[in-house]
Amino acid sequence: MFGAREFAKLFKTGQYGRFYIVSGNHARGRTFRIQILPEGESAIPNGENNLCLNKNAVEVYGITGGHPGWSETYGWLHKGPWQEDFHKLADKTIADRLIISKEAEEKTQKALLEKSHRIQRLLNAYEED
Repeated sequence: MFGAREFAKLFKTGQYGRFYIVSGNHARGRTFRIQILPEGESAIPNGENNLCLNKNAVEVYGITGGHPGWSETYGWLHKGPWQEDFHKLADKTIADRLIISKEAEEKTQKALLEKSHRIQRLLNAYEED
């Protein structure tokens, strides 16, 4: 759904500092919601696609319009300093994934090079009968 897909790809449902993020999907697309938890409070999960059960948590990112389940749009329900903190978290998550992706690519390339050398050594060592 509009405003949900990009973030839903970055995060799994769970607590990230004071954020409780719900990253889900339904038949029409991805869903994404954020709650802010009180300082020092741990989230009480309520299933993979549901907001946490904490009574004092406040939803700050969620459905802003459309028909839920069909054409909903997502955005900030409340504006404040948490927006910048969330975008820092998202940027860090993207950077971490790029590092992991780069390391995986380097590992793959190293394995391919080692395989190539092994094959070449075997072929060079072959002697005709």
